[in-house]
Order: sequence, then structure tokens, then C-alpha cells
Amino acid sequence: MTVIYRGSSEPFKEDDWLLDWLDNDIPIGQQILTNEFTGPTPQLKSSARTLDEQMWLYANAYFDIYGHSLGSMNGQYALASSKYPERIRGAYLYQGPNIYSLLTKEQKLQADKLRDQVFNYVDFKDMIPIGYDLKGIGIIIPVNSKEDIGFVDRHMWGGYQYDSNGNLNVPEGKMIAIRTAQTKIFIKDQLNTLGKLAAKLKASGGGLSSSEEIFLDSQCVLAIANGVYQLVQQAIQDLSKEYDTQITEIEELWEDTLDIARNVGAHLNESERIDALSAGGCTKQTLVTQPIKDLKDKFSEIKSIGADYVSLVDQIKAGVQEQLAADQDLARQVGNL
Repeated sequence: MTVIYRGSSEPFKEDDWLLDWLDNDIPIGQQILTNEFTGPTPQLKSSARTLDEQMWLYANAYFDIYGHSLGSMNGQYALASSKYPERIRGAYLYQGPNIYSLLTKEQKLQADKLRDQVFNYVDFKDMIPIGYDLKGIGIIIPVNSKEDIGFVDRHMWGGYQYDSNGNLNVPEGKMIAIRTAQTKIFIKDQLNTLGKLAAKLKASGGGLSSSEEIFLDSQCVLAIANGVYQLVQQAIQDLSKEYDTQITEIEELWEDTLDIARNVGAHLNESERIDALSAGGCTKQTLVTQPIKDLKDKFSEIKSIGADYVSLVDQIKAGVQEQLAADQDLARQVGNL
């Protein structure tokens, strides 16, 4: 299930703009700036009630939360206040002020536990997202945004930039945290699905047989292995780009060294310049050949680890298939789910 909290109405344009701005935005902003929390605003409390009502109504569902601007604040408060935090799958928040310092101790503890499920995107060139000099809710992801964007356009995602694959431009160091968190969510999803599968298998026969237990255990391991494998594969791709960049820089360093030697030793021929560099410990072997070999050896080791994960996942899959082949009743039950 998905719950989306909308941002504030545009001033003087919609009937409810006074409720958004005078009863919520301005009071919350004052509390953040003064660090004096006088209590949640009406909309914050309403957002928490709305989420819990839906989670109670759809008791078997997991929830994703989205919110922009005031909607981000509503989402932050709702997830920190929810009676059912174990069923919050993920939250995706944009351009909202940081309300962490305004939460109660209990709400802060809950927000901390949900940290890796909350992706809090912020364009810091926007004036609205305030309070991020203190601890925030979720993984705070600063956006590498465009220059020369109008205030309204910037606040409405206008400064966000994307690569050719549609990926948002954020600092490279944040990508590891994002991918790790996404992998955790993926694994949790898989394990939740397995929990439902286990319940159905138990209901079909009054309990789990040994083969059913083996099947479920294998699937749990497979879910984790698949999640880690995705993370490893992405890391390998990133490292491949980094190694290529480093190799280019190493090769350029040698060419720059030769250029300097040509300028300084203009009276020498090329062979004499190289001999002079060698006498000072600067050779192509030490500056280029060996460093590049070391980099390639390290990268080969990393790729080997990735290959080991592929092999592990394939072994688990093969083991599950063997179990299904040996137990036709189990195969029938799984096929019907």
C-alpha cells in the first residue's frame, strides 16, 4: 500500500492555503528555528492518524510513504508515531524541513529504528528544507542540483538532475548507503513473502514437513544471497569505473612527468631524459606499469568475490529445485501459491 502526503497549497490560490501555512508551516518552522517544541500541529496529528487507520484497515499489507515539503513533514511525523512500524516498508521524502528535534524521545527512537527505510532527499539550495544542521530522519540525501533555478521551480524538484539512465545525481559517497538500504528492503520483502508462504504451507497440512522446512530455509538464504549479490554487483560496476579513472590518471601522470623532463632538460635527447628520471627513481615501471598491475590484481580479486556469490546463489537454487523434484507434494503446493 502507498500513502502520499501532499505539500502545501499555493498561497492565495486555493481555499485551504491558510490551514497549511498559518496552522502548520509557519508554526513548525518557528519551532525548528527556535528548537522549542510546543506540540504537534493539527496536520501532523492528522497525518499520523490517517496512516494508522489505513494500516489497521489493511492489516496484512506493508506500506510505502511519500511526501513533499509539508507532506515530507507529515510523513516524518507519521512514521515516527505509527503504531505499526514493523509494517512500514519504506518512506521517500522530498524538500521538507527536518522535524527530528521536535519529536518526543519515543518518537525519535522509532525514527532511528526506521532510518534505513527512509530516503530523505534534500536540495540544499532550496530555502524550505531547514533544520538539517542537526540529526535528521532517515538517510539524508543531498541532491547535486542545478544553478540559476527560480525559488518555486527549485522547491518543486526543478533543480534535480538525472543521468542518462534516469538515476538522480547525488554525491557518490551517498550511493553506498542508498544501495545498502535498498538491499535491506529487498531482503525484508523476500522474507515477508516467505513468511506468508510458510503460513499457507502450515495451513495446508497442520504443520511443516521436514522437506517444507528445508525449502523455506533455502528460500530465506536465497533471499539474503540475492540481496547481497545485487549490492556486490553494483559495487563492482562502481569500482570498475573508479579503476578506469585511476588508470587513466596514472598514465597521464607519466606523460606529465615526461613533459616536465622535456622542458627542464631541453638540451638532452629523449633517452637521456628517461635515464635521468630513472636515476631519480621515476621509471615507467614504477609510475605506470606496476601501479596499474596492482590495481588490476585488486579488481580481479573483487570480481572473483562477485563470481563466488553467483555460484552460491546458483547452488541454492539448484538445491531448492532438487528438493521440489524429490517431493512432488511440496512442488504441487508451491506451484499453487
